[in-house]
Amino acid sequence: MFRRKKVLIVRSEQTFMVNAIKNTISNAGFEVADSTYNIADISTKKNNANLILLYADQEFDEHREALVYFKDLLQEGNMVMMIIGEKNAFDLVHRYIPKEDLAFEVTRPLDMGDLLDKVMIATDDEYEQQRRKCILVVDDDLTFLQMIREWLKDTYRVGMANSGTQAVAWLATNKADLILLDYDMPVLDGPKVLEMLRSESFSNSTPVMFLTGKNDRDSVTNVISLKPADYLLKSISKDRLLATLDNFFKQRK
Repeated sequence: MFRRKKVLIVRSEQTFMVNAIKNTISNAGFEVADSTYNIADISTKKNNANLILLYADQEFDEHREALVYFKDLLQEGNMVMMIIGEKNAFDLVHRYIPKEDLAFEVTRPLDMGDLLDKVMIATDDEYEQQRRKCILVVDDDLTFLQMIREWLKDTYRVGMANSGTQAVAWLATNKADLILLDYDMPVLDGPKVLEMLRSESFSNSTPVMFLTGKNDRDSVTNVISLKPADYLLKSISKDRLLATLDNFFKQRK
């Protein structure tokens, strides 16, 4: 049975403008729900929502706790969000949610036709596939970790962990499309971390690529025996890394 796409509008109060937005989206064939910025209210109404639409009014500064909640939802990778407001509201949101993680920012005064066009784009089945993938980089070398983040951040959403334990904790509350895992780490090395990841329901299906500084035959054989998605030498160039990742995600479509 066909299910209408659902839009959840989050607002402070039921104003004339909020009702006008609800009517416009509903008349276009969407299921529309609305919620206050109370986290309990949001959590009961967000299920099956294809889009969360934040309406920022003069009281928006009071909803920082909700913004932290939204940040976590987006990091889980299963929500699309856009915001209606003005520059000060956008600046506040960016303290918690990177601009690139928002589908659209719509400035008031509203053009209802333009707003509806953006809602249609953000709820399109292809849009989710085109959103930026999230890569978790796990390495005990903080300098290397930061370098890889700088290389990837303009193309991907990037999570970072400097130990296997931190990686498991991160994945318990966030969703990654790929893990770049250092093979040689102290305490818990890459193979042990991979074993941990494969034993957890939230990470057992997440593909893993090993990062290794060794390319001798025995080392390569040991890496391959663990059946990672791939293994990459740490001496890899930025361009080569980006090309490898791009090809990996294209093949998985």
